[in-house]
Amino acid sequence: MDSRWEKVRAIVLKMVERCAVCGQRFSAEDLQALGRSRSTWAFRLTCQFCGASSLIAAVIDEEQLAGSPVPEVHEPVTQRDVEEIREFLEHFDGDFQRLFGYRGGNARSWSD
Repeated sequence: MDSRWEKVRAIVLKMVERCAVCGQRFSAEDLQALGRSRSTWAFRLTCQFCGASSLIAAVIDEEQLAGSPVPEVHEPVTQRDVEEIREFLEHFDGDFQRLFGYRGGNARSWSD
């Protein structure tokens, strides 16, 4: 497998980090390269824990592949995250100006 395949493979594994069925983390061995057509890369992803299988089409052109680093992927939202935001929203009074520390004066636009 050439370096382009390896780079696309790394990108796919970063983007699809865990099995949607059982939640286990994927490893490089779980992702099998199937083929390529122009900018579309095809993979089969099979969870070694529960056996769930997915087909993945990654659309990445050569220019993007040459210049782009592997994307940073953040941890998924947890049940605790959901509970914390639910608790916050239960007590939130809707005052976004106070929440974001707006103190009046001239409002700045997003383009400033």
